[in-house]
Amino acid sequence: MKKLCLTFQFFFLLVVGGIAVAQAEESSSENLQEKIAIFYPQAQEPYRSLYKEIIAGSQSKANENNSGVSFETFALTKKSNSEQIAQMLEQKNIYKVIVLGRAGWKLAKKLSKRISTKNKQLYIVSGALPISPNGISGISLITDPNYLFDYLQQVAPDVKQVHVAYSKRSAWLIELAKVAAQVKGLKLNVSKVANTKEAVAFYQQLFESGVSNQDAIWLPIDKISSHDKITLPLILEKAWSKEVVVFSSKPSHAKRGALFSTYPDNFMLGKHLFTMVQELEQQPEQKNFAALKSTLLAVNLRTAAHLGFKYSSEQQQKFKLVFPE
Repeated sequence: MKKLCLTFQFFFLLVVGGIAVAQAEESSSENLQEKIAIFYPQAQEPYRSLYKEIIAGSQSKANENNSGVSFETFALTKKSNSEQIAQMLEQKNIYKVIVLGRAGWKLAKKLSKRISTKNKQLYIVSGALPISPNGISGISLITDPNYLFDYLQQVAPDVKQVHVAYSKRSAWLIELAKVAAQVKGLKLNVSKVANTKEAVAFYQQLFESGVSNQDAIWLPIDKISSHDKITLPLILEKAWSKEVVVFSSKPSHAKRGALFSTYPDNFMLGKHLFTMVQELEQQPEQKNFAALKSTLLAVNLRTAAHLGFKYSSEQQQKFKLVFPE
């Protein structure tokens, strides 16, 4: 009987030990699984859905790559505390972060000052905001001029010269535009302005100089040179009377009368943000920053008709939005 009890005790210890080892291995596996945190502003519709589309894009890209990455998403409120968030990331062993919107960008600025989490560097990328290069890796909502000029040549193939006024903050974008224009065979006429008054003077002089259907005006996302209440109405009115193409980086401008404008493909943006944060780990010393490449096209068909443009059904299928609706 005593021998039987000892055998049973030994068997019990083996079972318990096996369970403990299995649990330890499972816990270790969970810790080894790579995690990415995504922070987005707590917002009402339609913004909530936009953020969800971006998150879905990142998750889709991770699945495509069979990366084994899991995501944890967090809604940011006015009460969100960067120190508490940093501690939470350490506890969860998360060192890759995607932030969205202005609240996310503010968080990124604070988190970027922290050198490491558990002796690991934090890799942070920012998205869903029309930002300029600012020391934080990310993708701006400002469309890459290369894609803008592609659209221009699709919907207004006669245009040979593009005119644009820009402020100091948009200088990085103009450098990209110079390269893109050269590649596309377009002449680029740029004017750096210090204020909206100078932008208005530039465009007034432009319209008085004898522009034609071979000219186009580009309105970048720039509060100084492309002011919605001052510069935009003037340009649209003059361009309509002189039958000059106006195109814009701001989604709402096509609805107001520009021939076309671009807006983000949020799902694809999410994919690109996932790729960027993964690449950032490979080259941590390099701050990656890019203009928006995942774009969709909105065209004002009333303006197009006024300018004499006719688009085939095949062309129109490529327009994600048309105005008037």
